Amino acid sequence: MTKNETSSRHQWSVVVPQTSTKDHGDIRRFGDPTRHPELGFEGCRTLYEAFRRGQQLNPLGACLGFRASSTNGMATPYIYSSYTEILARVNAFAAGLDTLNLVPPTQEKESMTLIGLYMKNCMEWFIAEQAIFCVSGATVPFYDTLGPESVEFILKQTSTKTVVATRSELERLCTVKKSGKCPFFEVVVLADGVTTDATKMAKQAGLQIMSFAKVEAVGAQRIATEGHKHRPPCGKDVFTFCYTSGTTGDPKGALLTHENLISAIAGVTNVFPLETTDRHLSYLPLAHIFERVIMCQIYVQGASIAFFRGDPLLLIEDMQACRPTILPAAPRVLNKIYDKIQVGIATAGGMKKKLFDAAVAAKTRNLIAKGQLKHGFYDKLIFSKIKKGLGMDCLRMMVSGSAPLSKTVMNFYRIMLGCPVIEGYGQTEGSAATCVSMLDDMSTAGHVGPPQPAVEIVLADVPDMGYLHTDTSHKGQPCQGRGEIWVRGPTVFKGYYKQPEKTTETVDKEGWLHSGDIGLWTVDGNLQIIDRKKNIFKLSQGEYVAPEKIENIVIQSLLVGQAFVHGDSLQTYLVAIIVPDEEAVRRVLEESGESALAKASFAEICQSEKLKKVIEGEIIRLGKVNGLHGFEIPGALHLSEELFSVENDLLTPTFKLKRHQARIKYDRVIEEMYASLAKPISKL
Repeated sequence: MTKNETSSRHQWSVVVPQTSTKDHGDIRRFGDPTRHPELGFEGCRTLYEAFRRGQQLNPLGACLGFRASSTNGMATPYIYSSYTEILARVNAFAAGLDTLNLVPPTQEKESMTLIGLYMKNCMEWFIAEQAIFCVSGATVPFYDTLGPESVEFILKQTSTKTVVATRSELERLCTVKKSGKCPFFEVVVLADGVTTDATKMAKQAGLQIMSFAKVEAVGAQRIATEGHKHRPPCGKDVFTFCYTSGTTGDPKGALLTHENLISAIAGVTNVFPLETTDRHLSYLPLAHIFERVIMCQIYVQGASIAFFRGDPLLLIEDMQACRPTILPAAPRVLNKIYDKIQVGIATAGGMKKKLFDAAVAAKTRNLIAKGQLKHGFYDKLIFSKIKKGLGMDCLRMMVSGSAPLSKTVMNFYRIMLGCPVIEGYGQTEGSAATCVSMLDDMSTAGHVGPPQPAVEIVLADVPDMGYLHTDTSHKGQPCQGRGEIWVRGPTVFKGYYKQPEKTTETVDKEGWLHSGDIGLWTVDGNLQIIDRKKNIFKLSQGEYVAPEKIENIVIQSLLVGQAFVHGDSLQTYLVAIIVPDEEAVRRVLEESGESALAKASFAEICQSEKLKKVIEGEIIRLGKVNGLHGFEIPGALHLSEELFSVENDLLTPTFKLKRHQARIKYDRVIEEMYASLAKPISKL
């Protein structure tokens, strides 16, 4: 594509002239030149101020909500507390922390006031975080799925005294205390109350425990009698430690400041403005920065936050009870729902399937041709029923983040929901807000939009992988350069805690955050993620392979639930461990006349050579559709009935595959697969 052809198209991002070098392309920024980085939003410089702005906007409006559950599993509708009520609880808990000396400054060269948060998303998580801001402190969040070893490492590194948790996490915290490696860790505040068993367990471990309610009560008493003066933070202060879940080695503690997050909020809020009437269902882990960004956008506008009950299997029920208007979602959730809908339609068959397929085809044509999201006939007849069944009938926007979402799935949600579905891109170290696709660009998919106004981006050459900022084509499609994505702006983190060498590796002297992701600029100035610089290896014939890219293609098959692709420099071929989607494969076996096998145990099904052949065919088909080279198609498969999970240590808390652990677990299987592959015929 020529420069004239490119310049004649609308550009979602703009080039800063004369900024390219021999190693990287020109800097690109948000397409509207009147937008630029902001260090504040609506007068707020910190999250402390942001929550108080929400309270001023909507003092009696719904702030935080939960569902009470009975012993028989029944749940109430959402019960909300107002912004004024939550602010009073925040102030009381902050005063209680001070009065009981639960958060003294750490005994470090640069002392900090810290509180640990180790539980699923809930009202107390939010209240505790806002409370620590009142004393100019920061949070140290833990994924509720983390085991004692990771918790021990973080508590030891941060010298945190007090952790807010529930009784579900208490046993793991006691194990950490008994190790003797965390001398500064002394107190657990239980959000769900203290019991006799909990008291006994904590006493044996040498921990002091108290209830969340007690800390609040002590603080409320102090406020009523003598008052409690806050020590608000400033924009440059750290607001949280975000420990990367990391697939290898110890986690790294990314230090994010109030300024980082407020700048991110200021950058993305004008892209999709929120209102006091909006509702958000909080189910993505609060220990992950993506959920924190969304939540801050909600409360700075005085909108409502409802917390799911903590059980992923009940998520749809909670969605139906909440009926959110804004929904952030991870692709793993969206893909699962999409697969279930597709399997359900295929099972129904007949006229229902024909009508559904016609509706999808018609709306997809309109979407791609005109960006049209609604259809008077098909929305009323088909899609409104699906939306209501999922609790998504009030949605006015969905944002996907944390991993790539395929074009097919993205477009399906746009036509099903009839509202904008956008995709964001970022990483913890960049406050999760680097790019976001635009609300008025619904006819294109497969990209993450332009840089948001708070950042600027360059693409740097990666010659070993064949990516250059001068490239004009990618797999036959025109582009405006390819390379590693570098990000700069006020959203870039302060650094890794006590790991200056890791910080230097990640952020260079000019302030560029090296993401490790490979991207390209589309012809209209959007960023598209196409590869990963890390987690690549070279096969024996010298070809570089990015397994994550291949895995993302393989799991597009309805028959594949999870995939682990492996290869090394001593081998010519790739091999793969596949966890089939049980429901889908049983249906396929039934339809193909294998009724007996379809009714067998899942372990027996995974041993079926016929099923393996079907999945091999699916992978080859998807490889061709997505332009994979021959050497990128796995030469051998192993079907496993065991899901990769956090519990079996094959996934991180953010559901990323732990490659090293997977390699160890499947070592024998991998060796057997390589042994079964025929040696290539020598050309010498």
